[in-house]
Amino acid sequence: GLSSRGIAVLRYTKRSRQYGAKSVEDLNSFTVKEETIDDARAAVAMMAAMPEINAKRIFVAGHSLGAFVGPRIAAGDEQVAGLILMAGNTRPLEDLIVEQIRYLAKLNGAITPEAQKQIDAAEEAAKEFKNPDLKPGMSVHLLQTTLPASYVLDLRNYDPTKAAAALAIPIYVLQGGRDYQVGLADFEGWEKALGNKPNVKFKLYPELNHPFIAGTGPSSPAEYTKPGHVPEEVIADIAAWVTAQGGTPK
Repeated sequence: GLSSRGIAVLRYTKRSRQYGAKSVEDLNSFTVKEETIDDARAAVAMMAAMPEINAKRIFVAGHSLGAFVGPRIAAGDEQVAGLILMAGNTRPLEDLIVEQIRYLAKLNGAITPEAQKQIDAAEEAAKEFKNPDLKPGMSVHLLQTTLPASYVLDLRNYDPTKAAAALAIPIYVLQGGRDYQVGLADFEGWEKALGNKPNVKFKLYPELNHPFIAGTGPSSPAEYTKPGHVPEEVIADIAAWVTAQGGTPK
C-alpha cells in the first residue's frame, strides 16, 4: 500500500524469530537491543546507502514491541527522520500480560477455575518482573517462557514516553480501538506525555484490533486466524503523514 503511493518500504524478519537463541551470543546479557533495536538501525543504515532512497527522509514504523522501542531506536540514530508508532504500549509489559489474561478469562462469561489459575500465574510472573532484588544472571518466568534478568531489567529502566518526549522528529501514534493486547490506556499514555508537542500526531481507529484488522464486538485470539488486510484508510493516513513531512516521499 505504501509503495504504491511512492514510499519505498523495507521489511525484514525479526532476528529472534529467524534464528531463535542462536541470534544471541550470551543469553545472560540479552536485552531488547539485541532483539529489536540493532537490526532496526542496521536497516536504516542500509536504506540510507541506497542511491534511490532519500537518506534524509527515512521513517521507522514499529508495531507493538517495535512501537514500544521506536523512540529508543530513533534516540540513538540521527538518520531516523520520523517515527510511526502502531499499537505501542506505554505501560510495563508484565502489567499488560495480567490484563490480557484477565480479559481472555472473562471473554466467554464467568471465570473458570482453570482460567483463574492462568490469572494467578500471570500475577506471579508480574511479581518476578518487579522483584527489587532481580540481578543479572537470574531468570524470570513469564508463563511458558523463561527470560534472562538482563532483558527484564532493560525494560524496567526504559520509559517509551520519556524517550519520545525528548525527540524533536515527527511522530505519528496510531491505535486500534478494539485492541485487547495494547489498550486505550496505553494510547492515552502517549497522549498525556506527548499531546502538547507540535511534532506529534495521534489517530484512533475504533474498529481495528491489535494487528490493525477491522472487526466488530470484543476482539479475541480466534479473530487473528481470519485472513484480513490493514484497511486502506490506515495506509492512506500513513502515506499522507509521511508526505506531509516535506520533500520527495521515499
